[in-house]
Amino acid sequence: MWPLKSLLYFILFWIACLLALFNPIWGVINYLLVYQTNPTNTWWGAPLEAAGMRFSMLTAVFTLLGLLFGRRHIPSVRPLVSLWDMGVLAILVAACLSLFVGVSYNHRSTMAIEKLWKMLLFVLILARLGGSRRNLRWIIWSLVAGSLYVGYDAYTAHPSEFLLGRLDRIGGPDFSTTSGTASHLSAMLPLIGAAFLISHHWMWKVFAAVSGAFAVNAVVMCRTRSAFIGLAVGGLAAVLMAPAARRLRVYALLLVGCVAAFALTDGHYWDRMKTLTDRQVLENDAAAVSRTEIWGVSLRILADHPQGIGLGNFARVIGAYEPKYAKRSTHNTVVVCFVELGIAGGMAFLWLVASSFTHIYRSVRLADATAQPLETRFLTYGILVAFVTYFVAGLGTERFYCESYWWVLALPVCLYRMAVQEAAAQGSLLDAPERLEEERLTPVQQVSHEF
Repeated sequence: MWPLKSLLYFILFWIACLLALFNPIWGVINYLLVYQTNPTNTWWGAPLEAAGMRFSMLTAVFTLLGLLFGRRHIPSVRPLVSLWDMGVLAILVAACLSLFVGVSYNHRSTMAIEKLWKMLLFVLILARLGGSRRNLRWIIWSLVAGSLYVGYDAYTAHPSEFLLGRLDRIGGPDFSTTSGTASHLSAMLPLIGAAFLISHHWMWKVFAAVSGAFAVNAVVMCRTRSAFIGLAVGGLAAVLMAPAARRLRVYALLLVGCVAAFALTDGHYWDRMKTLTDRQVLENDAAAVSRTEIWGVSLRILADHPQGIGLGNFARVIGAYEPKYAKRSTHNTVVVCFVELGIAGGMAFLWLVASSFTHIYRSVRLADATAQPLETRFLTYGILVAFVTYFVAGLGTERFYCESYWWVLALPVCLYRMAVQEAAAQGSLLDAPERLEEERLTPVQQVSHEF
C-alpha cells in the first residue's frame, strides 16, 4: 500500500498530464512543479519511481501532445520564430559544434548535451505558451508554489543535509548545493513579490507571503555570498525601478520584507557576509581565492581553445592547466559558457541575455496599452528584479546548466508577447518599441524612466 503522500502526488500528477492534452499550459505547470519538488529524491516518491514512473519524461510527452491536440489554447505569436528564439537555437548549435571541435567527447559530454537540448526545448515551449496573461499568471504561481516546497524542505532538513553549517542537499537536481539553492530562491523572491502585488484575494497574498518567508529562511540557511550579492544588486534594482503608480506601497513592502529577512539571520550568517568587505579575509579565503584563480585559468584555456573545449569538459581540462583545481567547476555562468562553447557560443549567450532585458524594456513601453496596465507593470517589475538577481548571482556560481536560470531568461519574452497580444487586441499598440537604438537614453535609463 502506497503512503498517502505518494498516492496524492500520483493522482495530481496524472490529472495535470491529462489536462495537458487539452491545454498544454498544464504540461508546463506540471513540469515546473515536478522539477522543483523532485519526487525521485524523496521517500514518498520512491514507490512511484519503483513503479516505473519517469516524471519529467511523462510530463514532456504529454506537453508535446498538448501542443498538437490543444492548439486552440496556444497564444498567437508574431513572428512565429523571434530573434530571441533564434538566439536559443544558436546556443544549441554552438553546443553541438563544440562536441566536434572540442578536446574530446566523453560521458560528461553526452550528459551535458542531453540535458541542454531538453532544457532549451522546454524554454522555447515556455516562452511560447507563456504569452498570455492567464498563462503567465499560472507560471508565476507555479514558481511561488515550488518555492514554498523547497523552502519547507529546507526548514525540515535533517542535520545530515548540512555541510560546515550550510544547507547543502535539498530540492530539485539543479539546486542540490548551497549556491544552487540560494541562487534559485533568491531569483524567485521578486517573482513571489510580484505575485503578492497582483493577487486580489487575501488568501493568495498570505500564500505568497508564506512562500516568501520559507524561501528567505532557506537562503539564510545556505549562507551563500554569491546569492547575497545577487540579492543586494537586485534589491537596488527593486528600489530604483519601483512602479510609480504604487511606489510608496512597494517601498513599504520592501521595508517589511527586509526587516523580516533580517530577523531570520544570525551571527554566523553575517560573519560570512562580512568577509565580502574585508580584503584581508578575502585574500586568505580559500573559496574566494580559488574562484579568481580558476577564472584566470579559464582565460588561458579560452585563449588556447577559442572554438570551445566541448560541453562538460571544463572539470577535466582545468586539471591539465592547474592540477590543484582538477575536477573543479568554473563558479561562473558566463565563464563556463565561453570556455565550453567557445567565443561564438559565449557571444550568443550574452546576446540572449541582452535580448531578454530588451524585452523587459519593450514590455514597460507597452504596459499602458495592455488590458491591465498596473498588473503588467507589477509583473514587469518582478521579472526585471528576478532577472537582475539571478544573472548577478550566476557570476559567482555556475548556473548555465540549471533549468530555472533559463526560465528567468524566458519570462521577459512571455511578458512581452502578452503585452503585444493585448495591445494589438485593443487597437492601441504603441509605436515602434523595437527602435531602441533611435532613443537618446540608454536601455537602463529608459526602463527607469518608463517605470
